[in-house]
Amino acid sequence: MSPTKIWKGIKDNIKSSLTDAWEKRRSQHLIILGMLSVMGIALLIWAILFFTLFSSNAQQEANSWENYTAATWVGVLFALTVLIFIIPEFFHYLGTRNSLIEMLETDSRAELQKNKRDLDEGVKLLSGHWPAILEAKRVELGLRKEMPDGMDLPPEDNWISNWLNTKNSRWVERFPNSDLLKDAGINQIIIGFSLIGLMLFLYNAMFGLAREVVGGPRNMTVDFTMIATGSEYNATWAPHIDLIGGLIILLFATFLFMTSPAPQEPSDIVDLEEE
Repeated sequence: MSPTKIWKGIKDNIKSSLTDAWEKRRSQHLIILGMLSVMGIALLIWAILFFTLFSSNAQQEANSWENYTAATWVGVLFALTVLIFIIPEFFHYLGTRNSLIEMLETDSRAELQKNKRDLDEGVKLLSGHWPAILEAKRVELGLRKEMPDGMDLPPEDNWISNWLNTKNSRWVERFPNSDLLKDAGINQIIIGFSLIGLMLFLYNAMFGLAREVVGGPRNMTVDFTMIATGSEYNATWAPHIDLIGGLIILLFATFLFMTSPAPQEPSDIVDLEEE
């Protein structure tokens, strides 16, 4: 057998194994793609901060952050790959999920049947608990007598699921005319950015991200107020919260809080109880 055929066989086996492994996790595709998307964007933001604030350049002496230059460039390449290939796929899955939720909110048998093809394709793409949700809706509207054998509805959503899947966040309450903020996927992206930013800046304030000397422990807080004012030093001993850093922490915390479900008005609760 020629080396070309051997190499082709190896490539086919590797591709087949990766495809099978990916298909076995079809129900987790949206979560995986979402996590990779957030990670890629976070790495891109880190690279911007790294090359503008932390890394050394021709006019500065080498500093402790210089050791992370190679890793940051690897992160940039990963982030660009995510932007080109993964984020479009993530929004495809997210759009399918949102369409399923919208179509399943109907109480019309005719409308559900009209969207049968789109529903079946969406359920096949997302897999997981979606087939059971679709069949339960058909039972509810009288299109089926009972659920298929071996298919049960997933347990009721907890507060985390309600937060992640809400279409009526405090952002929507504040800006009711924004259709973009009513998208659960956009709300999840804001949650991801806010949570990562909040954790990063809190860690910097409490434990420190900077070193006093090259090779020393990271026990100094990067002081953004010093950086903004052009001070000779840009870090101080942790724990420490400077004015700008504190405002950024407050901003991330506010953004995260605003993604939570808006409280229902008493009249809305009464209406739900009457239904």
